[in-house]
Parts: sequence; structure tokens; C-alpha cells
Amino acid sequence: MKLSTNLTLGGQPANLIDHDIVLDLCAGGRAALTIKGSAKKGQTLTVDLGYNGELRRWFTGYVYDVQPASNSASKLLCRELAGILGSAFPVSIQHATLRSLLAWLSDQTQLTFLLPDGADYTDKPIPNFTSAGTGYQLLNNAGRAFAVPDFIWHQQPDGAIFVGSHAHSRWADRPVELDPAFSGRQAGNTLTTAPIPAMRPGVILNGKRVERVRLKGDEMTLTTATPGKPVKSPERRKMEGVFPELADNMHLPKFGRVEAISDSAAAGQLDDPFRPRYAVDVQLLGEDGQPDKATPLYRAVPLPVMFGGHEQGLLQYPIEGTIVELGFAFGRADRPFIRTVLGTGWPLPDIAPGEQLQQQRAEVFSRTDTVGNQSRHTDRRQHDKAMRMHREADEYLGEFGQHQITTLQHSVEQIGAMKRIEALGAIELLAGDDMVLGSLGNMSQTTAGDLVEVIGQLRRSVAGELQHFEAPRSWVGTDDVNIFNLLLQLMKVVEQLAASAANHDHGGPPPVPPYANAFNTQSKLAGELVSTLSPIIE
Repeated sequence: MKLSTNLTLGGQPANLIDHDIVLDLCAGGRAALTIKGSAKKGQTLTVDLGYNGELRRWFTGYVYDVQPASNSASKLLCRELAGILGSAFPVSIQHATLRSLLAWLSDQTQLTFLLPDGADYTDKPIPNFTSAGTGYQLLNNAGRAFAVPDFIWHQQPDGAIFVGSHAHSRWADRPVELDPAFSGRQAGNTLTTAPIPAMRPGVILNGKRVERVRLKGDEMTLTTATPGKPVKSPERRKMEGVFPELADNMHLPKFGRVEAISDSAAAGQLDDPFRPRYAVDVQLLGEDGQPDKATPLYRAVPLPVMFGGHEQGLLQYPIEGTIVELGFAFGRADRPFIRTVLGTGWPLPDIAPGEQLQQQRAEVFSRTDTVGNQSRHTDRRQHDKAMRMHREADEYLGEFGQHQITTLQHSVEQIGAMKRIEALGAIELLAGDDMVLGSLGNMSQTTAGDLVEVIGQLRRSVAGELQHFEAPRSWVGTDDVNIFNLLLQLMKVVEQLAASAANHDHGGPPPVPPYANAFNTQSKLAGELVSTLSPIIE
């Protein structure tokens, strides 16, 4: 069998002198071709490979550099079409799906991306996808972000790029068994054989996955790896041996889930690494948000107190199921601590941009709105205690169901203007000692019912100008004696006395005394006074 390697450059056949082509899984392929004649940067090219005239498309790409070679030849440095992904493609998409992300990348690169049919990860949205690196990094990060199992991507011979799980690729159900006698030599995970036109990265060969295919001259070198086992370079293995925290990703923040409150704290108890007290038990989570079954439960992981000092802090135990961010001091797995408590998975309270809110539950919170208004709410008891409390406001309003104040010493109010107290019920003013009411202006008492005064000793009323008492009927005196009634009786006696004096004749002969008419007039006047006073006496 005769191997044929044909090159097409810019749609025209070209004379290929030498070639060294490398195809990688999850990366763009590259090639170094030596041709007769010259070429231009950016020209597209294809390489077909086969035996006895049966050729297969093996490489589709473009020229990114041209270098002169001997005998009027040119050396072309080429990349697969996917090589454009080596440039930066910053992106941030909220609620992205793998399909929408690849559609955006296709618009940016004019590349064609293929997704498997019926796979659940292709149209499942995630909260946010962000990448600030190259297109290679974008695709590799997409596999992790969208939780694609056994994620791969590779360019197909026609230039389209497959993105998805290896189980959904064309190689998953087409394993290849290669007779060892067919291979030239084998060392470690590399196998050198005669060129196989159908061989590409992703093929399952002798139970192992082909990660790289290199075609140089008439030899093909295959680099394989065990599926499911990460491929690590010697440099990485050496670095992870020196820095084991890098191998376990202890230098990166991780998510965990609170499983239980491990302890409780009382005033004066010390928080130390042996017994943090203010701590919880945490289960480590994987990138998919599921518990990492290979990692045991972290016991008594200390919680952040926001600010430190003797019996100081802003503290609250997160309840079971809360997601927290874990850090590891000095990269040590035995020194975990909680950096942040997240609200992931819990219903959020009502909050607008610019507001500040501290909430224990919907009925208990402290809120500052966007303009600075503050409100505190609780459906239980709220207790403020201070050695001295000072409140200052331009306007002070209060609404109470009941209002009770207990003052152990003096209570003084100084009011610059009017004070009004209105009660729909009764008002009682009681004092264990003197009570003084004073006014620089008028003082008025008005009642629709009775006004009763009970005075244990002396009552003295002094008016600088006039005292005026007015009532339909009046009583002044003791319980049994009404002074107004005595005055009425006195007026009746005067009336009778005047009448008697008018009829008095001294018992002798005429003339009759000349005062009879005057006494009769005075008797009538006294009777009129009796008639006037009698109705207003109780």
C-alpha cells in the first residue's frame, strides 16, 4: 500500500515536500508544512490522507506564518480553523445555556459548533457564565460550568467543532483494537505506527483514549490516556508533590453546606482552635453543588464574627442547609474556616437597590431605605437599655396599643409651645406629695359631668380682681348645713319681722305710729328676695 498525502492551498493543489501535523483533543491542531513555491498568510488549506487513492480529509486550517526554506521552498506554519480560539474572547452571560454560549461564540468567530441531540446539558441554563481568557479557556470552562460529564471538544475533518460529552461523540461506541504487531514501537503512553487515515483524537484505542495524534512523514505517533483519569504533565506532578495543597485545590475557595450547629457559646467562654464554640459542621460540595462523598464532614468549622474584640462581634448561627464559602489556612485541610455565609437556596427578603436590611425573619428586621429612612420591626418584645439615652427629633410621633412608663426618680418635661393631652377614656393624675399647677395665662376646666373636689384640710382661693361662681342651684357649708339656706331662712324672718312691725300699735290710743307703710314695703321686699333665692338653693 502506498500512502498519499495531498495538500490543497487556497483551493489549488500544492506540492507538499514535508509535513509535521499534530491534532489534539480539546485544543486546535497545528502543522508545519514545507511546500514548493510560496503562500500567503491567511490562506485556507486542507490535507488529505489515504492509501491507494482512497483519501480522507485529515486537516483543515489556515496559514498564520510563512518562512523561507531552501531551494525556493517555503515553510508554512498552520493552524486548524479552531486555532482562532487562541485569541481572547471575554464574555459574561446571565442565565446562559451551552447552546446560547456557542451561538455567541459562533457569531464572534464564524466557526460552526455541533452539539449532540437529546443531551440534557445543552439547553439547561446556569446562573451566570463568565470568561475573560481565550476561546480555549472558554470552552474548557464551559464543560465545568454546564456540568458536562467527560467533556471534550475537537475539530472534525470538515472544520466543524464538536462540543459535548465523550459519551455522545462519534467515538463512544466505536472502540478500536490495534494489533501490537502493527505498531512500530511503544513507550509509556505513546504508540508509533504507520499512518492510519481514520485515526483522530478521541478514538478509544485498546481501551485507552487517544489524546494526541502526530503525523510526521510516514509515521504516526499516538498519545493515549486512561478515560476518567486526568492527564498530568511531569512538571505538574512534580509541583503537586512539592505543594500538595495545589493538588487538593486547597488554595482555592470552596463551597460547603452547613449540616449542624456544633456548639454553643456563653458570655466569657473562649473561642480557640481546640473548641471554637461559635462554629458549625460543614459538608464539602463539589463543583456541581453535590456533596463530595470522598471528603468527610468538617467538624466545628469556625464562623466569621465580622469584627473582633473582648465579647464583641456580629453573630448569628447559620441554620442547617446554608451554603458557606470555605477557606483553608496555609493550604492545610485540617485548618478550615468559613469566609462567607451565602443565601443560596433560601428565599430572599424584600429589598431594593440602595437599601440596607438586617432581618431575622419577615416580622423582625431593621431597614434603611434609599433616602435614609430607618425602620425597626418585631412581633415580639423589643428592649433598649442604656445608662443615659438621648433622643433628638424635629418631629416625634408615636402610636401605641398601650403606653406605660415607670420612672424611679424625677420626670421633667420642658415644652416650648402647647402641649395637649386627649383621652377618650378617663385621665387620672395622682401624686404622693405636693401637686402644683401654674399658668402665666388663663386656666380653664370644662367637664360634661360632675366636678368633685375632696380636700383633706384647708382650701384657699385668692383672686386678684374677681371671683365669679355660677350654677342653677348652690350649696355652701357642711354636709348638714347650707349657708344659702340659712340666708333664705333669715330673709323669711326679716319678712315676718317687718310685717309684725307694720301692725304694731304700742297698745295705746291713737295716733297710730307713722312707720307701718315703711315696714310693709320692707316685708314685701324681703319676700321678693326669698322668691329669688329659693330656686337656686339645693
